[in-house]
Amino acid sequence: METFDYIVIGAGMGGLSAANFLAKHGKKVLVLEKHQIPGGLVTSFARQGVHYDLGIYGLYDLKKKETIQQFLVYWGGEWIPTVPCRGEMHAYIEGKPHIFRPGRLKEDFQEAFPQQAEEVNRIFQRMERIVTEMFSGTEAPEPPYDLHLLELVKFGIHSWRKKPTFMKYGVKDVAKVLDKLTDAEELKSAIYAYCPYPMVFMAFAYQWGVFGKGEYPLGGMQAIPDAAAAALSKAGGVLKLREEVTEILVEGGKAHGVKTASGQVYYGAVISNASPQHTLKWMKGEDRALFSLKKTMEGRKIFPAICTLFLAVDDTYDFQQTECITIAGRKAYQMKPEEYTPENVPVVINIYPKRDGDIYRPLVALVPLGYHYEDQWRTGPGQERGKAYRELKKQVEETILQRITEHLGEDFRRAVQAHEFSTPITFERYTYSQEGSFMGWSIEEKAYGKYLRQSTPIKDLHFVGQWVFPGFGVSAVMASGYYLAKDLLQNEGIDLKKEFQQFVENR
Repeated sequence: METFDYIVIGAGMGGLSAANFLAKHGKKVLVLEKHQIPGGLVTSFARQGVHYDLGIYGLYDLKKKETIQQFLVYWGGEWIPTVPCRGEMHAYIEGKPHIFRPGRLKEDFQEAFPQQAEEVNRIFQRMERIVTEMFSGTEAPEPPYDLHLLELVKFGIHSWRKKPTFMKYGVKDVAKVLDKLTDAEELKSAIYAYCPYPMVFMAFAYQWGVFGKGEYPLGGMQAIPDAAAAALSKAGGVLKLREEVTEILVEGGKAHGVKTASGQVYYGAVISNASPQHTLKWMKGEDRALFSLKKTMEGRKIFPAICTLFLAVDDTYDFQQTECITIAGRKAYQMKPEEYTPENVPVVINIYPKRDGDIYRPLVALVPLGYHYEDQWRTGPGQERGKAYRELKKQVEETILQRITEHLGEDFRRAVQAHEFSTPITFERYTYSQEGSFMGWSIEEKAYGKYLRQSTPIKDLHFVGQWVFPGFGVSAVMASGYYLAKDLLQNEGIDLKKEFQQFVENR
Protein backbone atom coordinates (compact mmCIF):
# COMPACT_ATOMS: atom_id res chain seq x y z
CA MET A 1 0.00 0.00 0.00
CA GLU A 2 1.34 3.43 -0.99
CA THR A 3 -0.20 6.75 0.00
CA PHE A 4 0.28 10.10 -1.76
CA ASP A 5 -1.15 13.55 -1.41
CA TYR A 6 -2.22 13.46 -5.07
CA ILE A 7 -2.42 10.72 -7.69
CA VAL A 8 -2.47 12.02 -11.27
CA ILE A 9 -3.97 9.76 -13.94
CA GLY A 10 -2.19 10.35 -17.23
CA ALA A 11 1.14 11.99 -18.02
CA GLY A 12 -0.28 14.34 -20.63
CA MET A 13 0.80 17.96 -20.36
CA GLY A 14 -2.11 18.86 -18.07
CA GLY A 15 -1.29 16.07 -15.65
CA LEU A 16 2.44 16.79 -15.69
CA SER A 17 1.74 20.49 -15.11
CA ALA A 18 -0.50 19.95 -12.08
CA ALA A 19 1.96 17.39 -10.69
CA ASN A 20 4.91 19.78 -11.05
CA PHE A 21 3.19 22.73 -9.41
CA LEU A 22 2.11 20.56 -6.49
CA ALA A 23 5.44 18.74 -6.11
CA LYS A 24 7.33 22.04 -6.17
CA HIS A 25 5.38 23.04 -3.07
CA GLY A 26 6.15 19.92 -1.13
CA LYS A 27 3.28 17.65 -2.04
CA LYS A 28 3.82 13.93 -2.43
CA VAL A 29 2.69 13.33 -6.01
CA LEU A 30 2.38 10.19 -8.12
CA VAL A 31 1.71 10.27 -11.89
CA LEU A 32 0.47 7.06 -13.53
CA GLU A 33 0.83 6.68 -17.30
CA LYS A 34 -0.30 3.62 -19.26
CA HIS A 35 2.22 4.14 -22.09
CA GLN A 36 5.99 3.83 -22.14
CA ILE A 37 6.49 7.60 -22.65
CA PRO A 38 4.85 10.71 -21.18
CA GLY A 39 3.12 13.44 -23.16
CA GLY A 40 -0.26 12.25 -24.45
CA LEU A 41 -0.78 14.05 -27.77
CA VAL A 42 2.48 15.97 -27.27
CA THR A 43 4.67 13.00 -28.09
CA SER A 44 6.98 11.67 -30.78
CA PHE A 45 7.48 8.15 -32.10
CA ALA A 46 9.77 6.42 -34.60
CA ARG A 47 8.87 4.25 -37.59
CA GLN A 48 11.26 2.84 -40.19
CA GLY A 49 14.02 5.36 -39.64
CA VAL A 50 11.76 8.42 -39.20
CA HIS A 51 10.70 10.34 -36.08
CA TYR A 52 7.13 11.65 -36.18
CA ASP A 53 5.17 14.04 -34.00
CA LEU A 54 1.41 13.69 -33.63
CA GLY A 55 0.57 16.72 -35.76
CA ILE A 56 1.50 19.61 -33.47
CA TYR A 57 4.02 21.97 -35.05
CA GLY A 58 5.27 25.51 -34.67
CA LEU A 59 4.22 26.49 -31.13
CA TYR A 60 4.23 30.24 -30.53
CA ASP A 61 3.98 29.53 -26.78
CA LEU A 62 7.39 27.85 -26.91
CA LYS A 63 9.22 31.17 -27.11
CA LYS A 64 11.38 31.87 -24.05
CA LYS A 65 9.02 34.39 -22.48
CA GLU A 66 5.85 32.42 -23.19
CA THR A 67 3.91 29.96 -21.06
CA ILE A 68 5.54 26.62 -21.84
CA GLN A 69 9.14 27.67 -21.22
CA GLN A 70 8.21 29.83 -18.21
CA PHE A 71 6.43 26.91 -16.55
CA LEU A 72 9.36 24.54 -17.14
CA VAL A 73 11.88 26.90 -15.57
CA TYR A 74 9.57 27.72 -12.67
CA TRP A 75 9.32 24.01 -11.90
CA GLY A 76 13.10 23.82 -11.75
CA GLY A 77 13.58 22.44 -15.24
CA GLU A 78 15.59 23.63 -18.23
CA TRP A 79 14.80 25.71 -21.29
CA ILE A 80 14.00 23.62 -24.35
CA PRO A 81 16.21 24.54 -27.34
CA THR A 82 14.15 25.29 -30.43
CA VAL A 83 14.42 26.20 -34.08
CA PRO A 84 12.20 28.88 -35.67
CA CYS A 85 9.35 27.93 -38.00
CA ARG A 86 9.45 30.50 -40.79
CA GLY A 87 8.48 28.46 -43.84
CA GLU A 88 5.83 29.07 -46.46
CA MET A 89 2.31 27.75 -46.73
CA HIS A 90 1.21 26.36 -50.06
CA ALA A 91 -2.59 26.40 -50.25
CA TYR A 92 -4.51 24.56 -52.95
CA ILE A 93 -8.08 25.82 -53.13
CA GLU A 94 -10.17 23.96 -55.71
CA GLY A 95 -6.82 22.81 -57.14
CA LYS A 96 -5.45 26.32 -57.64
CA PRO A 97 -2.12 26.94 -55.83
CA HIS A 98 -1.36 29.98 -53.67
CA ILE A 99 1.76 30.75 -51.65
CA PHE A 100 1.55 32.58 -48.31
CA ARG A 101 4.75 33.72 -46.61
CA PRO A 102 5.48 34.78 -43.02
CA GLY A 103 5.72 38.52 -42.61
CA ARG A 104 3.64 39.33 -45.67
CA LEU A 105 0.47 37.30 -45.30
CA LYS A 106 -1.90 40.13 -46.14
CA GLU A 107 0.09 41.11 -49.22
CA ASP A 108 0.22 37.52 -50.46
CA PHE A 109 -3.51 37.10 -49.95
CA GLN A 110 -4.13 40.31 -51.89
CA GLU A 111 -1.95 39.04 -54.73
CA ALA A 112 -3.77 35.71 -54.68
CA PHE A 113 -7.19 37.39 -54.65
CA PRO A 114 -6.68 40.75 -56.41
CA GLN A 115 -10.41 41.30 -56.96
CA GLN A 116 -10.93 41.13 -53.19
CA ALA A 117 -7.90 43.19 -52.10
CA GLU A 118 -9.98 45.49 -49.92
CA GLU A 119 -11.89 42.56 -48.41
CA VAL A 120 -8.58 40.85 -47.61
CA ASN A 121 -7.45 44.04 -45.90
CA ARG A 122 -10.68 44.13 -43.89
CA ILE A 123 -10.35 40.48 -42.80
CA PHE A 124 -6.74 40.83 -41.70
CA GLN A 125 -7.44 44.11 -39.89
CA ARG A 126 -10.07 42.30 -37.83
CA MET A 127 -7.77 39.36 -37.13
CA GLU A 128 -4.83 41.56 -36.18
CA ARG A 129 -7.01 43.59 -33.84
CA ILE A 130 -8.43 40.48 -32.20
CA VAL A 131 -4.94 39.10 -31.54
CA THR A 132 -3.86 42.45 -30.07
CA GLU A 133 -6.88 42.49 -27.78
CA MET A 134 -6.34 38.86 -26.78
CA PHE A 135 -2.85 39.66 -25.51
CA SER A 136 -3.74 43.02 -23.94
CA GLY A 137 -4.19 41.69 -20.40
CA THR A 138 -1.36 41.86 -17.91
CA GLU A 139 -2.55 39.08 -15.57
CA ALA A 140 -3.77 35.52 -16.03
CA PRO A 141 -7.57 35.52 -16.27
CA GLU A 142 -9.71 33.96 -13.58
CA PRO A 143 -11.99 31.06 -14.57
CA PRO A 144 -15.44 32.45 -15.39
CA TYR A 145 -17.13 30.02 -13.02
CA ASP A 146 -15.16 31.54 -10.13
CA LEU A 147 -16.76 34.96 -10.69
CA HIS A 148 -19.97 35.91 -8.89
CA LEU A 149 -22.79 37.73 -10.72
CA LEU A 150 -21.51 41.28 -10.15
CA GLU A 151 -18.00 40.29 -11.24
CA LEU A 152 -19.39 38.66 -14.38
CA VAL A 153 -21.32 41.82 -15.25
CA LYS A 154 -18.21 43.93 -14.71
CA PHE A 155 -16.17 41.47 -16.76
CA GLY A 156 -18.65 41.71 -19.64
CA ILE A 157 -18.68 45.51 -19.59
CA HIS A 158 -14.88 45.62 -19.39
CA SER A 159 -14.58 43.18 -22.30
CA TRP A 160 -16.84 45.26 -24.56
CA ARG A 161 -14.95 48.43 -23.67
CA LYS A 162 -11.41 47.05 -23.90
CA LYS A 163 -11.87 44.29 -26.48
CA PRO A 164 -14.63 45.45 -28.85
CA THR A 165 -13.36 43.62 -31.95
CA PHE A 166 -12.85 40.41 -30.02
CA MET A 167 -16.40 40.60 -28.65
CA LYS A 168 -18.01 41.60 -31.96
CA TYR A 169 -16.19 39.13 -34.20
CA GLY A 170 -13.94 36.85 -32.16
CA VAL A 171 -16.63 34.86 -30.36
CA LYS A 172 -18.79 34.36 -33.46
CA ASP A 173 -18.66 31.28 -35.68
CA VAL A 174 -16.06 31.63 -38.42
CA ALA A 175 -18.53 31.15 -41.29
CA LYS A 176 -20.76 33.96 -39.97
CA VAL A 177 -17.85 36.38 -39.74
CA LEU A 178 -16.37 35.53 -43.11
CA ASP A 179 -19.78 35.88 -44.75
CA LYS A 180 -20.01 39.41 -43.35
CA LEU A 181 -16.55 40.38 -44.58
CA THR A 182 -16.52 38.91 -48.10
CA ASP A 183 -18.60 37.03 -50.68
CA ALA A 184 -15.57 35.34 -52.26
CA GLU A 185 -15.86 31.62 -51.54
CA GLU A 186 -12.28 30.69 -52.47
CA LEU A 187 -10.91 33.45 -50.23
CA LYS A 188 -13.02 32.28 -47.31
CA SER A 189 -11.91 28.68 -47.81
CA ALA A 190 -8.25 29.73 -48.04
CA ILE A 191 -8.63 31.33 -44.60
CA TYR A 192 -10.53 28.34 -43.24
CA ALA A 193 -8.30 25.61 -44.69
CA TYR A 194 -5.42 26.33 -42.29
CA CYS A 195 -7.46 24.95 -39.38
CA PRO A 196 -10.58 23.43 -40.98
CA TYR A 197 -12.76 22.83 -37.96
CA PRO A 198 -15.96 24.54 -36.78
CA MET A 199 -14.67 27.16 -34.34
CA VAL A 200 -15.17 30.75 -33.33
CA PHE A 201 -13.36 33.32 -35.45
CA MET A 202 -10.95 34.09 -32.61
CA ALA A 203 -9.27 30.70 -33.11
CA PHE A 204 -8.54 31.55 -36.77
CA ALA A 205 -7.35 35.05 -35.88
CA TYR A 206 -4.86 33.51 -33.46
CA GLN A 207 -3.64 30.82 -35.86
CA TRP A 208 -3.03 33.30 -38.67
CA GLY A 209 -1.70 35.87 -36.21
CA VAL A 210 1.12 33.59 -35.08
CA PHE A 211 1.78 32.05 -38.51
CA GLY A 212 5.52 32.04 -39.12
CA LYS A 213 6.25 33.00 -35.51
CA GLY A 214 6.33 29.57 -33.92
CA GLU A 215 9.17 27.48 -32.53
CA TYR A 216 9.85 23.77 -32.90
CA PRO A 217 11.78 21.76 -30.25
CA LEU A 218 15.11 20.46 -31.49
CA GLY A 219 14.27 17.04 -30.07
CA GLY A 220 10.74 16.99 -31.45
CA MET A 221 7.59 17.50 -29.40
CA GLN A 222 8.66 14.71 -27.07
CA ALA A 223 11.20 17.17 -25.64
CA ILE A 224 8.39 19.07 -23.87
CA PRO A 225 6.94 16.23 -21.74
CA ASP A 226 10.43 14.83 -21.20
CA ALA A 227 11.51 18.17 -19.74
CA ALA A 228 8.40 18.28 -17.54
CA ALA A 229 9.01 14.72 -16.36
CA ALA A 230 12.62 15.57 -15.49
CA ALA A 231 11.48 18.61 -13.49
CA LEU A 232 8.95 16.45 -11.64
CA SER A 233 11.60 13.94 -10.66
CA LYS A 234 13.87 16.76 -9.49
CA ALA A 235 11.06 18.05 -7.25
CA GLY A 236 10.53 14.63 -5.69
CA GLY A 237 7.46 13.59 -7.69
CA VAL A 238 7.08 10.04 -8.99
CA LEU A 239 6.20 9.10 -12.58
CA LYS A 240 5.33 5.46 -13.22
CA LEU A 241 5.11 4.44 -16.87
CA ARG A 242 3.25 1.37 -18.14
CA GLU A 243 0.94 1.60 -15.14
CA GLU A 244 -2.66 1.79 -16.36
CA VAL A 245 -5.47 2.85 -14.05
CA THR A 246 -8.52 0.57 -14.13
CA GLU A 247 -10.57 1.97 -11.24
CA ILE A 248 -10.92 5.12 -9.17
CA LEU A 249 -11.84 4.26 -5.60
CA VAL A 250 -14.85 6.28 -4.44
CA GLU A 251 -16.65 5.91 -1.14
CA GLY A 252 -19.14 8.23 0.50
CA GLY A 253 -18.85 10.77 -2.30
CA LYS A 254 -15.05 10.98 -1.93
CA ALA A 255 -12.23 9.71 -4.14
CA HIS A 256 -9.47 8.14 -2.09
CA GLY A 257 -7.26 6.21 -4.50
CA VAL A 258 -6.89 4.10 -7.64
CA LYS A 259 -6.36 0.52 -8.76
CA THR A 260 -4.19 -0.37 -11.73
CA ALA A 261 -4.04 -3.18 -14.28
CA SER A 262 -0.98 -4.59 -12.50
CA GLY A 263 -3.01 -5.05 -9.31
CA GLN A 264 -1.44 -2.13 -7.45
CA VAL A 265 -3.53 0.10 -5.21
CA TYR A 266 -2.47 3.68 -4.51
CA TYR A 267 -4.21 5.97 -2.03
CA GLY A 268 -4.66 9.73 -2.19
CA ALA A 269 -6.72 12.47 -3.82
CA VAL A 270 -7.16 11.91 -7.56
CA ILE A 271 -6.47 14.22 -10.50
CA SER A 272 -7.58 12.91 -13.90
CA ASN A 273 -5.90 14.04 -17.12
CA ALA A 274 -8.21 11.74 -19.09
CA SER A 275 -11.49 12.95 -20.53
CA PRO A 276 -14.33 13.27 -17.98
CA GLN A 277 -16.29 10.59 -19.84
CA HIS A 278 -13.51 8.03 -19.48
CA THR A 279 -12.91 9.11 -15.89
CA LEU A 280 -16.53 8.24 -15.10
CA LYS A 281 -15.98 4.74 -16.49
CA TRP A 282 -13.38 4.12 -13.80
CA MET A 283 -15.83 4.74 -10.96
CA LYS A 284 -18.36 2.27 -9.62
CA GLY A 285 -21.58 2.95 -7.81
CA GLU A 286 -24.42 5.40 -8.27
CA ASP A 287 -24.18 7.82 -5.35
CA ARG A 288 -25.45 11.41 -5.57
CA ALA A 289 -22.06 12.99 -6.25
CA LEU A 290 -21.40 10.66 -9.18
CA PHE A 291 -24.85 11.37 -10.60
CA SER A 292 -24.23 15.11 -10.29
CA LEU A 293 -20.96 14.79 -12.21
CA LYS A 294 -22.70 12.92 -15.01
CA LYS A 295 -25.37 15.63 -15.22
CA THR A 296 -22.77 18.37 -15.77
CA MET A 297 -21.74 16.70 -19.04
CA GLU A 298 -25.18 16.06 -20.50
CA GLY A 299 -25.86 17.84 -23.78
CA ARG A 300 -22.31 19.12 -24.22
CA LYS A 301 -20.94 18.95 -27.75
CA ILE A 302 -17.49 17.46 -28.32
CA PHE A 303 -14.94 19.02 -30.67
CA PRO A 304 -14.60 16.97 -33.88
CA ALA A 305 -11.98 14.25 -34.06
CA ILE A 306 -9.21 13.92 -36.59
CA CYS A 307 -7.30 11.35 -38.61
CA THR A 308 -3.59 11.49 -39.31
CA LEU A 309 -1.60 10.21 -42.26
CA PHE A 310 2.09 9.84 -41.42
CA LEU A 311 4.39 10.00 -44.46
CA ALA A 312 8.10 9.28 -44.85
CA VAL A 313 9.50 11.14 -47.89
CA ASP A 314 12.98 10.79 -49.34
CA ASP A 315 15.20 13.65 -50.50
CA THR A 316 14.34 13.29 -54.19
CA TYR A 317 11.36 15.56 -53.55
CA ASP A 318 12.38 19.14 -52.75
CA PHE A 319 9.94 21.01 -50.51
CA GLN A 320 12.16 24.10 -50.64
CA GLN A 321 10.79 26.61 -48.09
CA THR A 322 7.41 24.94 -47.63
CA GLU A 323 6.39 23.98 -44.08
CA CYS A 324 2.63 23.60 -44.54
CA ILE A 325 0.34 22.54 -47.36
CA THR A 326 -3.45 22.90 -47.32
CA ILE A 327 -5.92 21.29 -49.71
CA ALA A 328 -9.59 22.30 -49.76
CA GLY A 329 -12.56 22.89 -52.02
CA ARG A 330 -13.99 26.33 -52.74
CA LYS A 331 -16.88 25.84 -50.27
CA ALA A 332 -14.94 24.09 -47.52
CA TYR A 333 -15.51 26.95 -45.05
CA GLN A 334 -19.27 26.29 -44.93
CA MET A 335 -19.18 22.49 -44.73
CA LYS A 336 -20.05 20.64 -41.53
CA PRO A 337 -17.74 17.84 -40.32
CA GLU A 338 -20.47 15.24 -40.84
CA GLU A 339 -20.51 16.19 -44.54
CA TYR A 340 -16.85 15.33 -45.01
CA THR A 341 -15.86 12.32 -47.09
CA PRO A 342 -12.36 11.16 -48.07
CA GLU A 343 -12.97 12.86 -51.43
CA ASN A 344 -13.87 16.33 -50.09
CA VAL A 345 -12.40 16.62 -46.60
CA PRO A 346 -9.83 19.45 -46.21
CA VAL A 347 -6.27 18.26 -45.63
CA VAL A 348 -3.51 20.09 -43.72
CA ILE A 349 0.03 18.73 -44.17
CA ASN A 350 2.79 19.75 -41.77
CA ILE A 351 6.33 19.24 -43.08
CA TYR A 352 8.77 18.64 -40.23
CA PRO A 353 12.55 19.00 -40.13
CA LYS A 354 14.49 15.78 -40.65
CA ARG A 355 16.29 14.89 -37.44
CA ASP A 356 19.95 13.88 -37.33
CA GLY A 357 20.18 10.20 -38.16
CA ASP A 358 16.74 9.95 -39.79
CA ILE A 359 16.63 8.39 -43.25
CA TYR A 360 13.56 10.24 -44.51
CA ARG A 361 11.69 13.46 -43.87
CA PRO A 362 8.48 13.22 -41.82
CA LEU A 363 5.18 14.68 -42.96
CA VAL A 364 1.93 14.53 -41.00
CA ALA A 365 -1.35 15.09 -42.84
CA LEU A 366 -4.27 16.10 -40.61
CA VAL A 367 -7.61 14.91 -41.96
CA PRO A 368 -10.77 15.91 -40.02
CA LEU A 369 -12.87 12.85 -40.81
CA GLY A 370 -14.90 12.36 -37.66
CA TYR A 371 -15.30 9.72 -35.01
CA HIS A 372 -18.73 8.69 -36.30
CA TYR A 373 -17.69 8.36 -39.95
CA GLU A 374 -19.09 5.16 -41.48
CA ASP A 375 -20.70 4.03 -38.21
CA GLN A 376 -17.59 4.62 -36.11
CA TRP A 377 -15.28 3.37 -38.83
CA ARG A 378 -17.12 0.06 -39.10
CA THR A 379 -15.99 -1.12 -35.72
CA GLY A 380 -17.95 -3.90 -34.10
CA PRO A 381 -19.65 -4.12 -30.71
CA GLY A 382 -17.27 -2.82 -28.08
CA GLN A 383 -15.34 -1.11 -30.90
CA GLU A 384 -13.56 -4.22 -32.05
CA ARG A 385 -11.30 -3.31 -34.96
CA GLY A 386 -11.86 -6.19 -37.31
CA LYS A 387 -11.56 -6.79 -41.05
CA ALA A 388 -14.19 -4.18 -42.00
CA TYR A 389 -12.37 -1.52 -39.94
CA ARG A 390 -9.00 -2.32 -41.51
CA GLU A 391 -10.41 -2.31 -45.03
CA LEU A 392 -12.13 1.06 -44.56
CA LYS A 393 -9.02 2.51 -42.98
CA LYS A 394 -6.93 1.38 -45.96
CA GLN A 395 -9.45 2.78 -48.46
CA VAL A 396 -9.43 6.20 -46.79
CA GLU A 397 -5.63 6.18 -46.55
CA GLU A 398 -5.24 5.50 -50.27
CA THR A 399 -7.83 8.14 -51.21
CA ILE A 400 -6.11 10.84 -49.13
CA LEU A 401 -2.69 9.87 -50.48
CA GLN A 402 -4.01 10.01 -54.04
CA ARG A 403 -5.52 13.47 -53.47
CA ILE A 404 -2.20 14.75 -52.13
CA THR A 405 -0.43 13.23 -55.15
CA GLU A 406 -2.84 14.97 -57.54
CA HIS A 407 -1.72 18.31 -56.09
CA LEU A 408 1.98 17.65 -55.53
CA GLY A 409 2.66 15.39 -58.52
CA GLU A 410 3.93 11.90 -59.24
CA ASP A 411 7.45 12.90 -58.17
CA PHE A 412 6.05 13.30 -54.68
CA ARG A 413 4.33 9.90 -54.78
CA ARG A 414 7.55 8.20 -55.86
CA ALA A 415 9.40 9.92 -53.00
CA VAL A 416 6.96 8.52 -50.40
CA GLN A 417 8.77 5.55 -48.90
CA ALA A 418 6.30 4.67 -46.14
CA HIS A 419 2.93 5.79 -44.84
CA GLU A 420 0.69 4.93 -41.89
CA PHE A 421 -2.86 6.03 -41.09
CA SER A 422 -4.52 6.61 -37.71
CA THR A 423 -8.27 7.07 -37.14
CA PRO A 424 -10.14 8.80 -34.29
CA ILE A 425 -10.65 5.31 -32.84
CA THR A 426 -6.86 5.11 -32.50
CA PHE A 427 -6.70 8.52 -30.83
CA GLU A 428 -9.37 7.60 -28.31
CA ARG A 429 -7.70 4.31 -27.46
CA TYR A 430 -4.30 5.97 -27.09
CA THR A 431 -5.28 9.07 -25.10
CA TYR A 432 -8.58 8.22 -23.37
CA SER A 433 -9.94 11.39 -24.98
CA GLN A 434 -13.64 10.89 -25.65
CA GLU A 435 -14.42 10.25 -29.33
CA GLY A 436 -10.79 10.94 -30.18
CA SER A 437 -11.21 14.68 -29.67
CA PHE A 438 -7.94 16.62 -29.62
CA MET A 439 -9.54 19.92 -28.51
CA GLY A 440 -11.98 18.84 -25.77
CA TRP A 441 -15.40 20.42 -25.91
CA SER A 442 -16.72 22.19 -29.00
CA ILE A 443 -15.58 25.79 -29.40
CA GLU A 444 -18.35 26.88 -31.70
CA GLU A 445 -20.20 30.05 -30.81
CA LYS A 446 -22.94 28.40 -28.74
CA ALA A 447 -20.46 26.31 -26.75
CA TYR A 448 -17.43 28.61 -26.43
CA GLY A 449 -16.41 29.39 -22.85
CA LYS A 450 -18.56 26.73 -21.17
CA TYR A 451 -15.75 25.01 -19.31
CA LEU A 452 -15.98 22.21 -16.80
CA ARG A 453 -14.68 23.04 -13.34
CA GLN A 454 -11.37 21.55 -12.29
CA SER A 455 -12.95 20.32 -9.06
CA THR A 456 -15.90 17.96 -9.20
CA PRO A 457 -18.93 17.13 -7.01
CA ILE A 458 -16.91 14.13 -5.85
CA LYS A 459 -14.61 15.28 -3.07
CA ASP A 460 -10.89 14.94 -3.87
CA LEU A 461 -11.53 14.21 -7.55
CA HIS A 462 -10.23 16.86 -9.95
CA PHE A 463 -9.74 17.34 -13.70
CA VAL A 464 -6.95 18.88 -15.76
CA GLY A 465 -6.46 19.10 -19.50
CA GLN A 466 -8.36 20.30 -22.52
CA TRP A 467 -11.81 19.65 -21.04
CA VAL A 468 -11.49 22.30 -18.33
CA PHE A 469 -10.53 26.00 -18.21
CA PRO A 470 -8.75 27.49 -20.13
CA GLY A 471 -9.37 24.86 -22.81
CA PHE A 472 -7.47 23.63 -25.84
CA GLY A 473 -3.85 24.06 -26.94
CA VAL A 474 -0.60 22.91 -25.35
CA SER A 475 -0.04 26.02 -23.24
CA ALA A 476 -3.72 26.17 -22.21
CA VAL A 477 -3.66 22.52 -21.16
CA MET A 478 -0.55 23.23 -19.08
CA ALA A 479 -2.29 26.29 -17.64
CA SER A 480 -5.14 24.05 -16.50
CA GLY A 481 -2.61 22.41 -14.16
CA TYR A 482 -1.64 25.84 -12.85
CA TYR A 483 -5.25 26.80 -12.12
CA LEU A 484 -5.97 23.53 -10.32
CA ALA A 485 -2.78 23.70 -8.26
CA LYS A 486 -3.51 27.35 -7.42
CA ASP A 487 -6.86 26.39 -5.92
CA LEU A 488 -5.53 23.35 -4.07
CA LEU A 489 -2.54 25.20 -2.62
CA GLN A 490 -4.65 28.19 -1.66
CA ASN A 491 -6.42 25.98 0.87
CA GLU A 492 -3.06 25.71 2.64
CA GLY A 493 -2.24 29.41 2.52
CA ILE A 494 0.05 29.24 -0.53
CA ASP A 495 -0.52 32.03 -3.06
CA LEU A 496 0.68 30.38 -6.26
CA LYS A 497 -0.59 33.22 -8.44
CA LYS A 498 1.48 35.81 -6.57
CA GLU A 499 4.54 33.58 -6.45
CA PHE A 500 4.46 32.77 -10.15
CA GLN A 501 3.90 36.42 -11.13
CA GLN A 502 6.91 37.45 -9.06
CA PHE A 503 8.98 34.73 -10.74
CA VAL A 504 8.02 36.00 -14.20
CA GLU A 505 8.65 39.65 -13.29
CA ASN A 506 12.11 38.87 -11.89
CA ARG A 507 13.35 36.98 -14.92
